[in-house]
Amino acid sequence: MSTFYLVLDGEGYAHVQVEVYADGTVIAYDAEHDEDRYGVLTYAQLDLDEFAPYEIGEREFSEELGRLCPMNLRADRPWPPGR
Repeated sequence: MSTFYLVLDGEGYAHVQVEVYADGTVIAYDAEHDEDRYGVLTYAQLDLDEFAPYEIGEREFSEELGRLCPMNLRADRPWPPGR
């Protein structure tokens, strides 16, 4: 099972995307790192109503991301986003 964390704007476009896989692999994308050999930041407009039941607060989001270490980002890059 995989877990995805997304920061969506008011129109449903992702600005941050974090993918956590069952084996512990974590990859992340944002405006500064939107594509690499592992994947890409989604460019699709997502339905906000469809994702509403999965919404978490900014604090919980930051705490969860603070526990993760994306393997596809440079080690010297601040993580999580906005830090």
